Amino acid sequence: MRTKIIMLFSLCLLLAGRASAQWVVTDPTNLAQGIVNTTKQIIQTSSTASNMLNNFQETVKIYEQGKKYYDGAPV
Repeated sequence: MRTKIIMLFSLCLLLAGRASAQWVVTDPTNLAQGIVNTTKQIIQTSSTASNMLNNFQETVKIYEQGKKYYDGAPV
């Protein structure tokens, strides 16, 4: 049985064709669209960060107003 497997394997190796590499395929349209999408995501992320900063500044303002009110209130 082992001899038959080795013979079959050897026969397959002898009958195997020549291997060749394939050409590289590029898709410039997809690459350009990926760059556009990435740019849009960066713009949206920076806009979100700007909104978060504005919200944080508003929160600090409200905190300071509350602190001023409670610090001035009689106990």
